[in-house]
Amino acid sequence: MMKPKQQYFRAIAIGLGALAALASAIAAGCVEAPSGLAPGPTGGGNVSDAGVEAGPVIINGRDLFDSMQADLMSACGLCHDVAGLADTPFLAGPDRYQSFVSWPGIVSTQPENSLLLTYAMSGKGHSGTNLDSASLKDTLLPKVKAWLAQEAQNFTQPPPAAGPYIDPFAPIMGFNAIYLGALGAEFEGMAVTFQAELLAETTLELTNIELHPTSKTGLKIVHPLWVVHPLGKDPNPDPVDSFSNVDTIYAAGESGELGPGTLVLVNWSRDAKLSLAFETIEKYEPASPDAGDGGPTGGCKDVASFDANARQPLQVCLNCHGGGNGQAVAAVDMTALSSDSAKACGQIKNRVNPNDPPASQLFITTNPDGNAAHPFKFGGQSGAFNTFRNSVSIWIAAEK
Repeated sequence: MMKPKQQYFRAIAIGLGALAALASAIAAGCVEAPSGLAPGPTGGGNVSDAGVEAGPVIINGRDLFDSMQADLMSACGLCHDVAGLADTPFLAGPDRYQSFVSWPGIVSTQPENSLLLTYAMSGKGHSGTNLDSASLKDTLLPKVKAWLAQEAQNFTQPPPAAGPYIDPFAPIMGFNAIYLGALGAEFEGMAVTFQAELLAETTLELTNIELHPTSKTGLKIVHPLWVVHPLGKDPNPDPVDSFSNVDTIYAAGESGELGPGTLVLVNWSRDAKLSLAFETIEKYEPASPDAGDGGPTGGCKDVASFDANARQPLQVCLNCHGGGNGQAVAAVDMTALSSDSAKACGQIKNRVNPNDPPASQLFITTNPDGNAAHPFKFGGQSGAFNTFRNSVSIWIAAEK
């Protein structure tokens, strides 16, 4: 007998295979459209002239953002635009709304948990202009709170039968790192990374989709399912269930492609969100205590080049990856950078691209001229970043 989540994924596979026939019937007026995977946002319903409940009134968060964008840029743009004074470019153009809503921690199903209200306020450690300052508390702050409340209402969730899933998120148009720690403590530091690009109004392409386990723990993935959450509508899964045949083990310390590594979602819509569900996701214990620490399968080819060209520049990463931030260490462990070059090299190698060194995640995430969500970008200093990239790239190229 199949478990509920197995039945759910099987039902999706069967339903997706019948979409073409259903589409024809719906066009002919013979049947109703399928209801989708989960109900849309609740509350705020309105009644039509015929007295029939017409569903909730959906206000696009983009509209509220547009009404406060000028104030936001005036108060926050100097630091939080691309190459700003802070390493958090969540107001990057050209689509500042997309950048803002997609930055981790900005929007939440619980508005009071937003970084805007837990950090950018007096006494919370924020060094810039706080939203509750005298000049903003009666002007910008009420607009921010109204926007956060509306964004919270516009979240939808897959049903529990979907199996473990990552909550809906707005993808960054560029590099994305989606951490799996929300699925359980055993997944802390693991991540799915990808590049997102809008090809057309209804088409979103994900490329370079990779799964990153940690140095100590591997991962088994069965049938990941990407789900689009259109604004004000039911969640809508990948129409062709592109990753249905995935059943992959990722050894500790060994990153790799997730499924085919590329996905084209033709059911995208403006300001939609994504979620990722799994039929199975479970940790995979390494074969030996030393697995993933720069051993025979995960080690570097040229540790000498790593020592000569990368070890010293990478010291700037140690504040977080050297032990100061648990999630950062789990993602890329640099704790051995000063004591064991081979071990550190084996870890960092999982986030570089020897075939195209400038395209390495190590650089995409730290580039001050990029919009990747990473807390360190050389303080907006492009010269310092270029020096770092040029030196470390010599080692990366040697790993080819």
